[in-house]
Amino acid sequence: MFAKATKGFVDEIDPDGCLIPVSRLNESDNLIVSSLVIKRNPFWFWQRPRYMPTDFTLNDVLLGEPPISPVVIETDFLKYNSTMENNTTGGAEAGIGPGSLNIEGKGSSKLASSFGSLMKQEVDLQKLLYDIKDRCLDFQHSLLKQTAQRRRDVFALVKERIITTQTCKVTEEVQEGGSCSAFLGFTVPKKIEVSVNNGSLHSDSNVFLEIPAKTALAYSLMELNLKKTGQFEVCLMPDTYGFIEVDGLNATSTALLHSTPFQSPLQNIQGELVHFERLSRLPASTRSILFEQITVLLKDKTAISTLVVALEDLNCGRKSDLSMLDKVPNLKNAVQTTLDLIKEKEDSGDGPLERLALEEQSQPSALTAIHILTSALEEMSEFTLSALKSCCQRPTIQALHLLVQNVMENKECSLKDSMLAPVAEKDTYSKVQELFGSSDVVLSKEEDVIQAQISSQGGRFSLILCIAIFGLASLVSPTGVRITKN
Repeated sequence: MFAKATKGFVDEIDPDGCLIPVSRLNESDNLIVSSLVIKRNPFWFWQRPRYMPTDFTLNDVLLGEPPISPVVIETDFLKYNSTMENNTTGGAEAGIGPGSLNIEGKGSSKLASSFGSLMKQEVDLQKLLYDIKDRCLDFQHSLLKQTAQRRRDVFALVKERIITTQTCKVTEEVQEGGSCSAFLGFTVPKKIEVSVNNGSLHSDSNVFLEIPAKTALAYSLMELNLKKTGQFEVCLMPDTYGFIEVDGLNATSTALLHSTPFQSPLQNIQGELVHFERLSRLPASTRSILFEQITVLLKDKTAISTLVVALEDLNCGRKSDLSMLDKVPNLKNAVQTTLDLIKEKEDSGDGPLERLALEEQSQPSALTAIHILTSALEEMSEFTLSALKSCCQRPTIQALHLLVQNVMENKECSLKDSMLAPVAEKDTYSKVQELFGSSDVVLSKEEDVIQAQISSQGGRFSLILCIAIFGLASLVSPTGVRITKN
């Protein structure tokens, strides 16, 4: 709930800027100005970096005397109060002989954030640069040695942070309801109509979170260029990125992330989609279980992120930490089941773990394919994940795959095609239209022709949706997925 509130806050006040939302309340104490944050650059170019606050400040890893004393400038920032609401409805009707069965469901959620007056704390950059001139970092420090072993990691300093000035609150209200009713008709000897209410379910959940004063809600960073001699410099320009030098080479390469254009995104993913061909060749029972587990995870973005990290750990031979999901055993079980299935297939010789960075594995593997799929899901908004989950029936996913394939080939689809039958239904079409719309893809229908087109604002989100649909289709399609070769 705290992460939702801080993300909403940053999306509102700095959507295209440099502010990073604080994702966990207990990270706030480690995000003081001049503290060290590890930035992990992504595997795939459509991902965003991951930020990991540490328990150390620049002084802790700085060689020589005296310790630096960064000057922090405090200014009033703004007052912030926000309420975000989300309403969903769904239903189904089926004929049973002379009768009918109706099922309806409704849900709503409201997240209210009252942060009040906020303050900005920012380092005096001129004094900091003067203090660190000709200073070196201690490469024998455990934090530096361990981080240098991970070639996608770089160090960054907290440049500024936005903090609360008084106790404030975040409230989340969730309401869910459902009903089932039947209308039955009999002819014995004349028609008797009976209306039966078979049951209903209603639940409310209200969670209140009180946030203390001086809690960090968002922060911005300055990356560091660190040479193996311990010399370092601060990246001051917005288009410069940090690195850690190991054996004379920059251990971190950001070229993949920063050089890929998003103006024509669908041409950028041909190589990655090939991995899904390997996934579609898994036994049907394995694909079915994987699809079920991933569908469960769609309701919780934290669970998806946990699986992404666990897959990276599996590739590197490290033990996964799933303790974050201890309070949600169904999600933890879904993550563990997915990991066990992938490890079983990799160890069986179907695609052995090569201990290479996932993006460097030239041979398609189930591990890489699932990592690509879940990495795309991790980048989706909660609204898009919810919309995707509502479409996660096997026939619907196959229809979505055909639609996306035709987007890539710039073709129209005919609703007379049996594969598109689910989309022809009014309720399903509405859900698919909502899903595509949330990812900058416009779905239109005229008579028997349906077409999906990337909107003028489309780019990263449409690409992510295409990847996710291809990945899910590889788990449900009996003939696998078709990859367009340009």
